[in-house]
Formats: sequence, structure tokens, C-alpha cells
Amino acid sequence: MTDRPRRDIIAAAGATASLTLAGCLGGSDSGTEADAVALADHPLGENLSDWPHLGSDPFDAPATLVVLDDPSCSRCAAFHQNTIADLESEYVARGELAIAVRPYPVVYAWGEPAAHALEATQSRDDAAFWNLLDHYFAEQSSFGTDNVFAKTETWLGDNTDLDATAIVDDARSEAFADRINATLSAGEEAGAGDITPATFAFVDGTLKTSFNGSQSTASITTALEL
Repeated sequence: MTDRPRRDIIAAAGATASLTLAGCLGGSDSGTEADAVALADHPLGENLSDWPHLGSDPFDAPATLVVLDDPSCSRCAAFHQNTIADLESEYVARGELAIAVRPYPVVYAWGEPAAHALEATQSRDDAAFWNLLDHYFAEQSSFGTDNVFAKTETWLGDNTDLDATAIVDDARSEAFADRINATLSAGEEAGAGDITPATFAFVDGTLKTSFNGSQSTASITTALEL
């Protein structure tokens, strides 16, 4: 496996040290006001309907949240297990919100092979993608670059009907590297840099604000005018 995506984002960020130290950020409740850019014209809008999302099509929803996160980032785990879960159970369930998630591996080294496994899984089954992402978040401390593929194959084999070996083979060969590199490039262009989770809030198809780090449910609902 090569490390092209990590080299690309490191080059953009300018320093390897900042990748590890700043990459997984505890959040505050303040967002960054953004220029009013349409989701369709935003760097993260390209092919967004094809990416994993909860709820209706991100371009059709009254409000849309686009989240860039790394499966190895502890703050991403907290954000999903708390804020995203709250938003899904209430606002997504009522059809008021769509949440799109894109793997953005910029933190610890095992996040990159995990991102490749997530892409290979999502190409076969959306539900399995979400379940695998939840598994990575729940068991972060048990993963490393030396075991991520083996543990992923075991989990997929035990918990899905998918061909776990084929998925891991695709991940090892970086069959979906173009998608990951496209996300890294779009994140850089959008100003996400090397901070995860990076969250972009759109209302009526227009960017309202963006956040760096894990955010509270109240911060997100206020930004989305929910």
C-alpha cells in the first residue's frame, strides 16, 4: 500500500508534526462564517449524492451537513456517537436534514487503510459502510497499521454477508484511491486543512458556516436553523 493521500495532505499542510498534533481537534461551539456558496458549486458538492449519506439526497434536503472525518480520530468518534446520533434520530428522521460523510484520513496512520476499506465497503453496501465506520470509532484503541486489514476482514466476515476478502483486497490495492484523493483535495480547497472532524453546514442549498472539531448538537442545529 502506498501513502499517496497522506503525502498529498501533508504537503498541503506543510508539516508532518501538525498532522498528528492538530488533526483530531476537540471542538468549541463557534463556527466560522462562510461566503454564501451553493452546495452544487462548493468543492465538497461534486458527486456528493454518490457518497454515503443519511436521509434524503443532500441536494434536496432543507438542510445538509457535510462531515469530513478520519476513522482514527477520537473527536470524530465522539462527534458521531453523540451529535450525529442525536441529529439522525430527530432531524434526519423527520426529513429536515441530510448528513453526508466522507472519509478524510489525515490523523493517525491506520486511518488511511481504514478509509480504503470503507470505500471498498460502501461501493458494495451503504449500510455496511455505516456499520464499519461505527466499528472503527467504537474500537479505535485496538487498531493500528499492522492489524487494520486483518481485523476489518474478520469483522466484515462476522457481521455482513459481503465478500470480506474481496473488500480487503480492494483496500490493499487502493482500488478507490481516486475517491479518497478527491476528498482530500476538496477538503483542502474548502479550508478543512488537517483538522477533523471538519463540518460544513448548508441551509436551502447554501453554505452558512463551517466548524473544526467535535461540536455539540445545539451548535449544529443553530447553524442549520433547525
